[in-house]
Amino acid sequence: MEKKNKVSHFSISGFIILPVLVTIAVCLAACYFLFVLSKQTPAKNSDSFSRNYHIIVTGSSDTELFLRQVYDGASKLGASYNAVVELYVPGSQAEDVSPQSLFDYASFVNADCVIAYIDSTSSGISVPRRMDDTVIPLVTTGLYDPNLQQISFIGNSYWELGKKFSDETVKFLNDRGQAYIIGKEVFSASSLSSLVNSIQDSLLSHENISYSISDTISPAQLTDNLINNAVLFICLTEEDTIALAQMIIELKLTDIKRFGIIGFGNNETCQLYLSKGIIDELISLDPEKIGETAVREFFEYRNKGHANSYIAADVKIRETMNRSSR
Repeated sequence: MEKKNKVSHFSISGFIILPVLVTIAVCLAACYFLFVLSKQTPAKNSDSFSRNYHIIVTGSSDTELFLRQVYDGASKLGASYNAVVELYVPGSQAEDVSPQSLFDYASFVNADCVIAYIDSTSSGISVPRRMDDTVIPLVTTGLYDPNLQQISFIGNSYWELGKKFSDETVKFLNDRGQAYIIGKEVFSASSLSSLVNSIQDSLLSHENISYSISDTISPAQLTDNLINNAVLFICLTEEDTIALAQMIIELKLTDIKRFGIIGFGNNETCQLYLSKGIIDELISLDPEKIGETAVREFFEYRNKGHANSYIAADVKIRETMNRSSR
């Protein structure tokens, strides 16, 4: 009889302890998730509690400056559509927060739309879903990923972008001189090929401008060209722009005025080099216009069940402080 009571006692204890352990595990998981959320930098409209729709602008920390401008553009239309817009990015570049975690946050707050900057292929990333398991409409910019379920992509029209590069080249060289077009994947990426073809096509009528195309430039090539010629370097990607600017600094060529750099990009590093005059011009997409367009496309999708799958973003050109900005 005593043995039976002991068995019953252990059964009752197990029945009580197991739920307690499960509860503790759930609490710990929730605390960890909230800790991750606390490391982010959300920003909301002040009247968020009075709006019917919740739109999140998100992406990696190194695109925060660009995303803040996307957020500004989206916020301008927030009141018109009765929507609160929130900026949600990692707190610092030191944090390793995956794109999936950013999408998970959108699911956690049951957002109505996500505007995301994609800066790498999204293999294995699941689109955000609401609590009822329906897909949250996703509008993307940055890198187009055909594997990602998105209602609209707002990005480069490479042919039009090439015309902008060409126009700025002619203007910078005063219709006479030499240009070096640099693109790391210029001979393999179809998008860059289209961009270069557009530049070449636009420069055909300018006989006094010569140019060459390369996927890289070495320090020796850089110094040799600067000694012999007044040249313009045209960088087609953010990576190329930053790499060339850093090479200029390392070789202590910042005081040489015989060359210019037209770069592409809108991240903080590119803008820092522009502000210091190392880069003369910076061509990029117009982030505020992207934000405005993204909001319109979401409500087009919500009201009519469809949106424009691809939209060419407006181009923005900025010049260093000793030149005009437009």
